[in-house]
Amino acid sequence: MKKTVYLWLVKLISWFAQFRQTDTIIYLMSFADNLDFIEQLHQTVGDRLVVYYLSSAQSGAAQLLPADITIRPFHDSIRFAMTGVPVLTCAADIYCDNYYAFTAGLKRRQGQRIIQLWHASGAVKAFGWHDPATLKRSPADQKRFQAVYDQITDYVVGSTKMGQVFAANYHVPQQRMRVLGYPRSDRYCQSAWVSATRQAIFQQHPALRDREVVLYAPTYRAGVTFDLPADFATLKLKATQVLVIKLHPHLAAQAQQLYQRYPNLITLVPEFSTDELLTVTTTLISDYSSVIFDYALLPNCQKIILFTFDWASYRRAVGLQADFKQWAPGPFVTTTAELNQELATPAKANQLTSFNQLWNTQNDGQATKRTLAYFYPQSR
Repeated sequence: MKKTVYLWLVKLISWFAQFRQTDTIIYLMSFADNLDFIEQLHQTVGDRLVVYYLSSAQSGAAQLLPADITIRPFHDSIRFAMTGVPVLTCAADIYCDNYYAFTAGLKRRQGQRIIQLWHASGAVKAFGWHDPATLKRSPADQKRFQAVYDQITDYVVGSTKMGQVFAANYHVPQQRMRVLGYPRSDRYCQSAWVSATRQAIFQQHPALRDREVVLYAPTYRAGVTFDLPADFATLKLKATQVLVIKLHPHLAAQAQQLYQRYPNLITLVPEFSTDELLTVTTTLISDYSSVIFDYALLPNCQKIILFTFDWASYRRAVGLQADFKQWAPGPFVTTTAELNQELATPAKANQLTSFNQLWNTQNDGQATKRTLAYFYPQSR
């Protein structure tokens, strides 16, 4: 009921605000990993840019201040409806890096663009109408979901495949897809960033320099305490290998517990993000995480193993892309014994090549440049 009332308030305020138009460009930020794009957007459009950030992205937003980018905190509230919604309604463009329910109530003018820059370059999990949970929601909720999807005028994606996924999962026209590349992926194609990141990691963790780093980066399971299979202690690593486990930041305490349970098997590198650790990784072990799309772009990418020991329950509860097994960039294993076997087996290079051709088509390091040129040709 509260969501319905709040959305009606947004609609009312937005309707009254629609008669005024500005050249302001808004970036709604819930993830702090697209800062390079935001800075280049600012260089293109200047002080027209205003970044509204959620508390989850506060540290990232603060990094934009030296570039003189205007930042403002926000969350769904009466105050935001009164002060923020009019600004968004009048804006020329609105960039969204996530699903923002309140956007369903915005009165979008003709010519106004709401541009989605998703927080992953590919999709393993089901979402939108293909998420099993969506079908269990009330008709009012489902209507609100579709209203948000319909508001998006431009979906920036890195491949035709990702565009097809959005069109199917959101029930929106394929014509709204802009296959320009995923801006956040640019860093993986920039040798300077890769080299600097590697050196920073090796400087703080010199023991990793001459080892084959096996990174285990499972997806975040909302509301679930992550645990390893009971037989994980039987994992066998070569003398040249080191296993680094990187859980979601919200699970830092659980990562420490796993280290205490397997101190001779697990290494923790808490100072660096998963994105950064990918630059020193020889073999990636994951499951349903979008990290596989990023890792496949790096020159050090040799092998990806999909450790899906909870396949049945995860597929039933969360949902997966129906054709996942057809295009997966590596073998599936469900037991530690199978994982041991795959760790000892050479990688199949063509598997990663075909994967990149399907999902990373335009993720070539020039995505930001193409995206800005597409939306602001007069400024390039």
